[in-house]
Amino acid sequence: MVYSNNENLNSERAKGTTARRTFMLASALFIVGCGTKKVTSTLPSPIWSGLPDPQLAEVPVILPEPTISLGAISRGSWAQGQPIPRNMNRMLPTRYITIHHDGMTKFISTSKNKAANRLETIRKSHLRRDGGRWGDIGYHFAIDPAGRLWQARPLTWQGAHVRAKNEGNIGVVVLGNYERQSVNRAQLAAVTSTLQLLMNKYKVPVSKVRTHQEWAATACPGKSLQQAMVGIRGRALI
Repeated sequence: MVYSNNENLNSERAKGTTARRTFMLASALFIVGCGTKKVTSTLPSPIWSGLPDPQLAEVPVILPEPTISLGAISRGSWAQGQPIPRNMNRMLPTRYITIHHDGMTKFISTSKNKAANRLETIRKSHLRRDGGRWGDIGYHFAIDPAGRLWQARPLTWQGAHVRAKNEGNIGVVVLGNYERQSVNRAQLAAVTSTLQLLMNKYKVPVSKVRTHQEWAATACPGKSLQQAMVGIRGRALI
């Protein structure tokens, strides 16, 4: 079939429009996860930035203890890079604790090495966000499928895990996708003990222990972990 010049031009324009729409859709899918209701991404979730706020730069603060470990595996045992202080705010006095899942693929391995690798993947992904303006992984602690607790971002620094609500908010991520898998007993025990220790240390009441979806419109921390948190707060935390 022979096309006129106008038909050729219209055909090329249609192809260009389709290509642009495809690119925009692909870009949107690339960033979904903990920050939205979708959970289809295999990449670490977009945890909202804790970029420096000029209005808070000169506010005197009482910092949480930077070396508190709660018996956690040290950050140095898994992180392949140091935090970037210029890209972070100093932590304010602790008022909240927030539970997340990482929103990536299902993760049930109890391997310590695989958990370390997953944390490093998340850290590197967070460092690439906003044109490389993040200072570290967004969470302060992580819990793996074996119930091990890991140190993440030092508590010296404000986290980057809940949009506009990071001040004085300790972020704890449970590795895995609890929209697609069930939280296990070891993790439940670790979440409960970690929350209790942090609550006692920083005098945080159970009313200020939250999940990500209780702050914002997101699927995080997934149906299974959200349900578990309702039970933990109702029965286990003092």
